[in-house]
Amino acid sequence: MIKMRAKPGLINLAIPAIVAALSLLAARADAAQTEDLPPPNGPAPAANEQQPVFGLDECIHMALGKQPALAAQQASLASANTAAKGLNSLIKLPLLASDLPIRRKQACLGIAIAQAGLDQAQWETIYSVTRLYFTVLYARSQEKVVKDQITRLQFYLDRVKEVVKSGASREYTEITVDKIGIHLRLAETRLVEAEEGEKRATAALGEAIGLEPGTCFSVPAGDLPDPHVTPCCSDVVAMALARRGELVQVVTASQVVELEVAAQKKLFRPVARTFASGSDIHARPVPQGHANREYWPGATGLEMPTFFAGPKWARVERARELSARAGAVVDKTRNLIALEAEDAFLKWQEAANKIPSARQAVEAGDRVIAAARKGLGEVGGTRVEDILTSEGDFARAQATLNEARYLQAIELAAVQRVTAGGFDPGFAIAAVAAHP
Repeated sequence: MIKMRAKPGLINLAIPAIVAALSLLAARADAAQTEDLPPPNGPAPAANEQQPVFGLDECIHMALGKQPALAAQQASLASANTAAKGLNSLIKLPLLASDLPIRRKQACLGIAIAQAGLDQAQWETIYSVTRLYFTVLYARSQEKVVKDQITRLQFYLDRVKEVVKSGASREYTEITVDKIGIHLRLAETRLVEAEEGEKRATAALGEAIGLEPGTCFSVPAGDLPDPHVTPCCSDVVAMALARRGELVQVVTASQVVELEVAAQKKLFRPVARTFASGSDIHARPVPQGHANREYWPGATGLEMPTFFAGPKWARVERARELSARAGAVVDKTRNLIALEAEDAFLKWQEAANKIPSARQAVEAGDRVIAAARKGLGEVGGTRVEDILTSEGDFARAQATLNEARYLQAIELAAVQRVTAGGFDPGFAIAAVAAHP
């Protein structure tokens, strides 16, 4: 059975080594989950029960063994192998199976296509887990920014209330108290958003891992990574073109279509089947492009009817024409892969270039806030309006730095994905082990 997929994605022809290299770790992760996790629809753990904590490595290990998308691709690969074995077991009968040797070759190529799909799904799973893991850390970092701001605003509020109550300053009134209170309550609403964001990110991470719905777990406390790797754009593009699964799939599929020309030459019936009659070449939709706020070109898909009708010369000619289309699909896929790789690199570069300025803004804001705290309540000291403005600027600077670090991390993970593991950001052992 031949599996096709036109959308540019990610594979690594060596990635099956993940399963062999990490099978023991995956088994341990499975055992740990069985022992520690509550049943899918069971009660939530008691307050004194500690939820299991999964690091990034462990999350990836579990996902490679639990993610249903991988199980589906493994079933597709098994089906392709069975189809090839079935054709090889058939006995060639004169006139009735004159195209059987060619169908056997096509079925063998179908195995390579299915294997590429599995490899691609594995790298996509690694990327999804890595991205969502960092999303949890990002939500926590934004939550900390808001909590720190709330602590400072509460300090200002309490201090100003004391000054108003004592009547020591004409500058501070009940209106001043209300101004600080407004900022404090708004910050509390942002804290709710940050806390709920972490919960949603954790739930999405659980789905990416393949955990049962309702499973309670958490990730270790920690900051977003500060990677010290610098990808090269030309290298990223070259690795993507050399390793991506979609290219393996369409190149192999073009060979399958080319063999159809020879197959039609063997057939004399006015209505003759094609390889598509025994495969689901049209099962996956071709992704469409879009040109709204962002532009992205659409992919070009293969075409092959399940039957050709007409005399042999017409069927052979039609097969040649569709073979030419398959060659164009290869060129289009190669171009889209190169574009995606370059786009991922540029997004990483944008995020990385923002970090130094954002970090300097945070450092300056910290100094301003420290000075404001000292001058609060003093005669001729810092005005509350200026303090509130500085607080807003400081919080935005911190949030911008967190966002830049988050984008840098997930775009490095994206570079790893678009190169099918050719570029290693050093985030997880599983990803590194895929390419010893």
